[in-house]
Parts: sequence; C-alpha cells; structure tokens
Amino acid sequence: MVNKSDSLLDELGCGKWNLIVILLLGYWSAQIPSNSLGGTYLAPSLEHSCRIPDDGFPIFIEKEGNATTVDACWYNKNTSEGIEKVPCTEWDFDNSTFLTTLTSEFQMVCGKEYMRPTFQSMYFFGALIAGPIIGFLSDRYGRKTVMAVGMTVYSITANIICWLPNLPPILAARFILGLMHPTSLAVPYTLAMEQSAPRHRAAVGILTFLPWIIGYFTWAGQAYLVREWRWLMLSVPIPSLLAIPVLWFVDESPRWLILKGYHDRALKVFKRAARLNKAKLPSDEELLTLMKQIQTEDNKSKSQPQHGTSQFMKPLKSMGEDTIILVRTPAMRCITLCLYCLFLVCGTVYYGLSISGGDLGTDPFIYLALTGVMEIPGSTVTLPMINILGRKRSNIICFLATGVSLLLLTFIPKGWVATAMALVGKMTISASYQIVYFHATELFPTEVRVRGLGTCAMVSKTGSITVPYIINALGAVYWWGPSVLSGALSILACAVCFMLPETLRATLPDSVAALEMTALLQKREKIRDKQKAAAKNQDETASFST
Repeated sequence: MVNKSDSLLDELGCGKWNLIVILLLGYWSAQIPSNSLGGTYLAPSLEHSCRIPDDGFPIFIEKEGNATTVDACWYNKNTSEGIEKVPCTEWDFDNSTFLTTLTSEFQMVCGKEYMRPTFQSMYFFGALIAGPIIGFLSDRYGRKTVMAVGMTVYSITANIICWLPNLPPILAARFILGLMHPTSLAVPYTLAMEQSAPRHRAAVGILTFLPWIIGYFTWAGQAYLVREWRWLMLSVPIPSLLAIPVLWFVDESPRWLILKGYHDRALKVFKRAARLNKAKLPSDEELLTLMKQIQTEDNKSKSQPQHGTSQFMKPLKSMGEDTIILVRTPAMRCITLCLYCLFLVCGTVYYGLSISGGDLGTDPFIYLALTGVMEIPGSTVTLPMINILGRKRSNIICFLATGVSLLLLTFIPKGWVATAMALVGKMTISASYQIVYFHATELFPTEVRVRGLGTCAMVSKTGSITVPYIINALGAVYWWGPSVLSGALSILACAVCFMLPETLRATLPDSVAALEMTALLQKREKIRDKQKAAAKNQDETASFST
C-alpha cells in the first residue's frame, strides 16, 4: 500500500528545504554532550582526606595485605569521657587533575557522596518526566512550536548554571535541562524524518547525529584546557545560543499539518519546499484534495469524541487516551513494549560506559575522547548496515557484540586491555542506540510517533538515572561489575530484537489502524504460506507412497 504522504515527499526530493532542519539538528546535537555527560568533569570522584582539627587524630583502617589507610570520613577526638569518633566536616581534595569541581566546592564526599550521582541523574530525571509530556505537546501543538521552546529554554538555562551560588539551584537547573532534552532532540529529529522522502530517511536518521561526536571531542578538550568548573560552564554553552535565530527559517511538519486539518498551511509549506528544492508538485487543487483524503483516512481510525466531559478534564483525559493508544491494540502493544526494553538497555549501557572511565584505571580526558572516537564507526557503519542487512538484523548483531565484549571484562584485569574491550562495547552500543531510534521512528505511526518516541526516551532515561548509582555502589565492590551487568542486559536486548518487524523499504504508517491492518494482512499471508507448505508436503508424501 503506497503512503500518500510519502509520495508527496518523493516528488519534493531532498534539497535546501530539508537541509535547514537537518543542519540545525546536527549543530544542536553537538551542544548536548557537555550537559548530558556533565558529571564526568563537573562532579567527578576525587581522592580526599579529612582535614583533622588540632585536637583530633586520624583513624587507621587495615586492608588486605597488611596495608593501612586513613579514614577519610571520621577521626578520633579526646574528650572527658575518653576517645570519641567524630564525623569529618572539612576535607582536602586532590587537585592534580581538576582545580575546582562541584565535588570539592560543595564537599560531595562521605555522607554527601550520593550527591555526585544525583547531579548526573537530575538531568535524566528531567528527561524522564518530559518524555510523555513532550510527545503529547508536540502531537497536539506542532513539532516546530515545541522544538523552539525547548531549544530556547535549554540554551538560556545552560548559560546561567555557572552563575548559581549553591547546589540546590544548580540541581534545579540540571532538572530543567533534562526537561528540555527530549524537546530539543526527539522533536527536531521527528521533524527531520517527516520532512524527508523514504529513500533518504536512513541517511538523515543516522547522519544528523554525527555532530554528537564533535560534541564529545570538544567537551573532553575544553574540560582538559579549563580545569575550573565555573569557567568551564561559562565558555561551553555559549554556542548553543546561535541555534535560536535559525528556528525562524524552519517549517512545520507537513504530515502533522495535514493530519490536524491545517491544509492551507501545509500547502504553503509544500510550495516553499518545492521552490527551495526546485521540484514540481501537482496543482493546488490536487494537493488539497490529496490532503483531505489523507486526513479522512486518519480520522476513520480515531474514536468518536465523547460528550459530557468538563473543559478541565478534557486535556487530562485526552492525554491519557493518547498514551493508552500505544498499548491498546496487539501489534502496537508488541512494538511499544519491545522498544521500551531496547531503549532501557541502550540508556543504561550507553551512559554507563560513557561515565565509567575512572573505574577502568584510565585518564578521564583520554577515555571520554576515545569513546568519542569509537562513536565514529558506531555511527557511520550503521548506515550501510541498515540498508543492506535491515534494521532488525543490524540491531541483533550490535547488541550481541556489546554483550560479549562487556561480559569478557570478568576475565580481564583492570587496565588498557579492559579499556579496549569497554570501548568495543561503546562502539557497538552507540550503533545500537542509533539503529533503535531510527527503527522506532519507522515503527510508530505518524499520529503517535512523537508520543511513542517521547515515552521511549522516558524509559531510556530511567536507565540513565539509575546507572550513576549502580556505578557508584557496584563499582566500589567489583570494578568490572557495572560492565558485566551491562553485558547481560545487552544479550537480553538481542533476544528482544527478534520480536520486532523489519521496516527496510517499508512505508511509514500514518495511523495505528493502518499498522494493525498491515500486521493482520502479514499474519494472514504467513498462515496461507504455512497452509501451502503443508499441502505441498502432503502431496509429496502421497506421491512418494504411491
């Protein structure tokens, strides 16, 4: 079945009109790593020692091999009642790598050590909350509007963090950045995909995130050059402000305009796209007729509005119904739950490997730069892979390679060999993350695409929230523990991939009804194939018997 929206995009081709949003998304994705991976350099784990007052003396702790260390959290003090164990209130920090950090400025050690992973997790907690809300707002009010708000708020918030005087407002700013994360990435990504012809979507979906690697390199390089966290956060976010004026030149998604009934606006968008891409389209009357047909087909799949609902409850009820639609029907439910599992694994493994360089005995600047290097093959190889092998098979291979490389860390001592295996896992999970995101964009129908991607991002951020705590707790006991857990999760994700349909050369469904109809037809076709095969076997058996 030919998708009518895709046929219009095929006639438009790819040109200047598409490049506006593609280049904007590419530039913007390069601004994200400095915030999403901010904990690596802003709140790192530092060697520290208790600053013992004159009337106190240290507590020595015995370790294996007759070694002793000084307790960094407690000290002994002589009192009238004898020796008393007293908690430390001031510390001296090792500043050989970093001059100032959030860890040292706000003394996030001992009883406050949980604040380090909290600083990292607050960003992803905001993204977790925003996921379903952003999807609802984008599907309701348009991709461009929500994207513009998200990028503007993100840029302003990132630029004021260095001026905040204490930790609570800094954590609040991190939460706001997380809220705007899916707005500024998932929404423009969806917009770029909905403005691209089917034959160009694979290239657009993969290549728009290549600048993310540039963000990796620049973040590691800037942190190496600027070792004081406030000066670092003063200089890094400034380029993000340059993206705001470009929003004026971005058009709304024509798919969304058609499905919402804004046909006159969609017509203007198509005419501007045809002018910029130097393409020819049907007459205005034919385009308007085609738009009405697309909207009519979409409306048939939607339930009739119910009366008697108060004006206050309508938005809440609509939002609940919009979320339930992702799991209401069999084919949509299977796709949604499988993608949730894959996004959870990707969020956990990807960010776990990104921030765990110190646990592998490696320089943090070199490690993060190397993880950026590994994202180059992880991002570029995926394009020919998904076009030749398909989305499903490519993901199976990448998840399996990730799981094997990380599980091998159990048998490898800490050092550069272990780092190399972790980097292999980082390369393959980077490829998996891009393929899963691209695959999800094709699997979710237009009417729920941003909503689906938003909830998937929410599930992904659940893993990203928990992984700093896992590394902090499990890594303190077994340095290879977090990596082995990530390897086991990757093997599980590999198995889940077998349950998803292949979308190579398939048209994007506009509605859940169209998706269910396609799944039903495919199921009937498989049944007929099995019946034909069974009949053929019976005929062969009968002829052999005679």
